[in-house]
Amino acid sequence: MSIDLVQYLNDRDQKHESGQSTIRPFITISRETGCHSRSIANQLQQEIYRLTAKKWPVISKELILDAAKELDINPLQVKHILNAHEKNHLEEILLAFGEHRYKSYQNVQNTLKNFISQVAANGHNIIIGRAGAIITSGMAGGIHVRLMAPLPWRVKSISQQMEISEHEAANFVKETDQKRNKLYMLFSGKELRQDFFDLIVNNQRISDKEIVSLILLSMEQRGFLKK
Repeated sequence: MSIDLVQYLNDRDQKHESGQSTIRPFITISRETGCHSRSIANQLQQEIYRLTAKKWPVISKELILDAAKELDINPLQVKHILNAHEKNHLEEILLAFGEHRYKSYQNVQNTLKNFISQVAANGHNIIIGRAGAIITSGMAGGIHVRLMAPLPWRVKSISQQMEISEHEAANFVKETDQKRNKLYMLFSGKELRQDFFDLIVNNQRISDKEIVSLILLSMEQRGFLKK
């Protein structure tokens, strides 16, 4: 589902202004590289709509990059942070070219953190990655899912998804895992721990469809699937 994320938040804010404060459910899906987060998020979105007739947007990296333009942040800076690169080289490039929308690395990081928190607070959405579980860990209404699998399975999965050799896939998995671990540290200052999550699932042993069913069961038990 393609949406204007900033407009989506503005519309949600207007709907909630006159109402009482309530817990608004949301899902975060964190994953080891090669696990099927997109497939699971999309299937979950469809099932939620079938059960409740409510459209839960899937909040991806691409949507956040699009929103950055409306937040007056250079999308290059956002992408740089979400990919967890070192900051100094990017700052040197932006300053050298006189980027008129340049903001400090820390300011961009804080804006992103607040933005993702706002997305979660408005509820009824599925947030993939972006350290979503850590950023929203203290918020009521969240169900935090972690997808994991043995390394050989993840390498084979990436090889098939990207149509590259298993050697290339192995390097990609290693590098991406390292970037994501840096991202967790960037937003939380902590190592990733199992207690960040409500549900940890082995994507090799449990199918995408079964994982969706497990998430729906947790949502149902918490009263998050009401029409």
